[in-house]
Amino acid sequence: MKRIIYIPFDHLHRKFGALKDADPKTDLIVFVESARMTTGRNWHKERLFFLISSARHFAKSLEEEGFTVEYAKAATTIDGLKSITKKHKITEIICTEPSSFRQYEQLNDHGVSFVDNDFFLTPRPLFTQWASEQKTYLMENFIVNSAPA
Repeated sequence: MKRIIYIPFDHLHRKFGALKDADPKTDLIVFVESARMTTGRNWHKERLFFLISSARHFAKSLEEEGFTVEYAKAATTIDGLKSITKKHKITEIICTEPSSFRQYEQLNDHGVSFVDNDFFLTPRPLFTQWASEQKTYLMENFIVNSAPA
């Protein structure tokens, strides 16, 4: 394996993000079920069950597709990534750019490279351009100002 592709639990899609160009021959797919994620919020039990179950089922489908998948449990996402990089001796980690600023900062500080987040209809640069010209972030303004002519 040449690189790790880290998949957050809200990026479970084979044709978007870091997985769209993934190669089973060279990419190790990594999921980290962190204690910080599972206990750090007051989750509704069924929602938390759904998140974890979805990630585990998605990991299994990637294995069936021929990928090598590591599903780790750790105190934090970074702890899980450290453990897996040590185990497999792989230093390159990529991930789709997280929508969470906190997760972005943590992954960026750990040296993770980001792929553009295409899970949204609006790419981040287009939103940033629009937002820089606004006094408030009202969807009504975005739709009117961003609609194709």
